[in-house]
Formats: sequence, structure tokens, C-alpha cells
Amino acid sequence: MVTYNSADHITACLNALRRSGVAVHVVDNASADGTARLVAQRFADVRLTENAHNVGFAAAVNQALAQVSTDVVLLVNPDCVLQEGAAKALVSVVRGNASVGIVGPHLTAPDGSPQFSIHPFESWRSVIASRFGGHLLPVGLRRMLSGQRRKDAYDACRASGPSAPRAPQSVDWLSGACMAIRTSLLTRLGGLDTGYFMYYEDEDLCLRAWRDGARVLYDPTARAVHVGGASSSSNPLVTWPHLYQSMLRFFVLHRRRSFPVVRAAVLFRAFVGIALALLRTPRRRDEDLARARAWRQVARIALAADPRTIERQNPCTS
Repeated sequence: MVTYNSADHITACLNALRRSGVAVHVVDNASADGTARLVAQRFADVRLTENAHNVGFAAAVNQALAQVSTDVVLLVNPDCVLQEGAAKALVSVVRGNASVGIVGPHLTAPDGSPQFSIHPFESWRSVIASRFGGHLLPVGLRRMLSGQRRKDAYDACRASGPSAPRAPQSVDWLSGACMAIRTSLLTRLGGLDTGYFMYYEDEDLCLRAWRDGARVLYDPTARAVHVGGASSSSNPLVTWPHLYQSMLRFFVLHRRRSFPVVRAAVLFRAFVGIALALLRTPRRRDEDLARARAWRQVARIALAADPRTIERQNPCTS
């Protein structure tokens, strides 16, 4: 588990893991809210690593993976609470089939609504439709670009009641908020790519798993409640640059031919964002100026992105 200013949520998460009987290793990325102190004082059975600075999610995960001795590792966000039997179910699916590399649960929000935790792999079409299209594109065009039929199938996997699946289903990729991963697969892949500071680590990992011959499954019988965003900042100056930098990195590594289109779309979105932020009313001036600065940083990242200098970073392979 990787924490960053997670004191408000980690107690419920760790209590659930304690009830599951799993050994827990927490890597804290220099939290300023007392997260590490809380873990040390209330959960003496938890192994705690405190980083002097925020090294990013992927690098922190790899720190813990370097000390794993079990055949399956459970990666859980501090704002994710596994329900009774979920941890055992996920681990059992991995252990029960040698072809399975990664398994994720059915995630719900605290109000019980299903979360969008399983997805088809992104393409330049789906990026334009989902991240930039919004209400600017006709519904039919958005559906066509985003591959809505495939997304509808994924939505069906998350259905409840009589129509809900009862057995694990193959998916392209699933949220890193909670996933059980075969340790030998992680070793072969070299852990998570530390070139991603935030975002896209989970999609990147699942894509590499499929290419390695391992299946990625969604288990509807395993349940977890996920708050979402509790380990990341809500400040756009922090989150947006990381999001779009990771997006560009993903396309360079896995969809290289589409990179110019995606970079152009990111630049267009950034320039539109800057213009809209500066044209709004003075009542929200401080907030709008912060958004403009965030979009300006995104534009700089996109302009500076050079596919020739972007390569995979997997220190666990050494």
C-alpha cells in the first residue's frame, strides 16, 4: 500500500486487511498529515517504510515489491476497504489458474454506486472522445470514437441483480485501487514503470501483462468500497500535469503511431482551458488563474515531449 496524506481513510482500510489475515506493508510518500505516525501507533503489525520525499506511486510500489516473499501480492489503495472474503477470493482466483496474472474486484463508491474500474485499452479515438470530447461532439460520434459498444460490455460486467455475472471475466485493464497480482509476473515485468509518477501505471501494467501471456480478470464476487482520489491532490497544478504527462508517455510506449494525434489533442485542450479560465468572471479569479497555470504547464509538457527520450523505467529488473 502506498500512502500520501491518507490519514482520513487508512484506518478503515487497514482494519479490513487485518480482518482478512494478510500481511501488510505500507510505503508512505512523505505525508504531511501524520499518516505514517498513525500507522506506527495504531498498527504495530504493519510493516512501514517512510520515504523522505514523494517518489511517486510506481516507485513506492516497487519498494514494497522488492521485499515480497509470497506468490501473490495484493495492491490496495489506502482509501479502498475490502469487504469480507474479498482478499481471499482475489488471491484464490490467481492461485487457481496458472494463466491468470492480475485480478481486480467489483468497486463501489461509498454510496453503493458502481465505479468505472474496468476499461478497454485506450486509443487516440477514445482519448479524444472521453477526455476532450465532452459535450463538444455529437453523442453518436463520441460513441463511435470511444468504442461505446465495448464500453457497454464492460458496463454489463458491473451490473447488479440477475444480469450480473457470477464468474470472473476477462478485461483489458482494471483500476490499480485494488488488484491481486502474481508475484512471478511482476518479477518478469520488472515491477511498475517508475516513469509514471501518477496515473496510467495500472493500464500500463495490465497491457504488459497481456503481452506477456497473462490474463487480466475482473471478479464480480469480490467487493471493495473505494473513495477515490484520497491519495492524490485535488490541486489541478499538481494532478493535471501528471495526468497528461503520463498519457503522453503511455502512447509513446504503447501506441507510438498515435502519439502525434494525442499530443495535438492535449495541446488543443490546454489552449482551450487557458482561454476559458481567463475569460471567466472575476468572482472566481484565483481559481481560474490556478486553472490557467495548470493548463499552461500541461501545454509545456506536451510541447517538450520527445518520443526519442521516453523509454521504460523498470528498476526491479536489475
